[in-house]
Amino acid sequence: MKVTFSSFTQTCINKQKSCGSFSTAHLYGCAAHSFSEYLGRDTIRFGDITTQALKLYEKYLIRTSHSFNTISTYMRMLRAIYNKAIMAGLARFVFNLFHDVFTGIDRNHKKALDESNLKEILTGEVKSLALKRVQLMAAAMYRLCGMPFVDLQHLGIHSVVDGVLKYNRQKTGSCVNIPVNRNVCKLIKLLPVSDLDLSTESGYKRYQSLLRNFNAGLKRLAKAFGVKISISSYTFRHSWATNALHHHVPVEVISSALGHSDIRTTQIYLKGFDAEEIGKANSKVCKCLNVR
Repeated sequence: MKVTFSSFTQTCINKQKSCGSFSTAHLYGCAAHSFSEYLGRDTIRFGDITTQALKLYEKYLIRTSHSFNTISTYMRMLRAIYNKAIMAGLARFVFNLFHDVFTGIDRNHKKALDESNLKEILTGEVKSLALKRVQLMAAAMYRLCGMPFVDLQHLGIHSVVDGVLKYNRQKTGSCVNIPVNRNVCKLIKLLPVSDLDLSTESGYKRYQSLLRNFNAGLKRLAKAFGVKISISSYTFRHSWATNALHHHVPVEVISSALGHSDIRTTQIYLKGFDAEEIGKANSKVCKCLNVR
């Protein structure tokens, strides 16, 4: 049987799963499914991956209200699979095949909340017990320097040693140390977390289910307070980084707190200052010239 892009994608998915890379396997499947929907058929041939087809696919994704970051993810996954096929001798090399479609990061898409909305969501009174649990976890993520949801699921009071919370990021393995006070320790003890084994497929699926439920809870929480901005688990990570910057915390410190190995990654999280703030800063910097 002739190998198609679809069948080769499944081979790549199986290999990623065997290596414990369930997240990558999931993204491969989502990208292939999306492109298959665009084509209107189940089977994708290698010949379907052309510069023109990819550009039309990008327009289709924009037309169907996909964000540029989602578009980038799909394109990068398709590119990764195609490149693997080239290495396997199944597809021909095409110079700049993905050059005309978006594969970067949409820096204009900001996920940070302003401080008033943030305070309302994290400290406002809610009656629902389920929403209180969601609020508790969101508050912990923010107060722990924008801790990712996946790392929160592996957290416990045993993680605190001599007043310092120590953990290794699940995504990168980098070590993060955060000094915590008694109130934060109490908060950690109250967290409804699950110790997940992400090296197994069942553990990964369980994590995805918890994340979906948490994000759905956040949407209900925002609606309860009349906050119309779309929020997700990443909102509190971006918000912490942005507010830290606005309170003049050095970017290097923010980067370390987020567990980033490259400061350029941190820049993605930071929402820029508005014109008024820039004007004030410029006035201070130019004050030495005795001009206004």
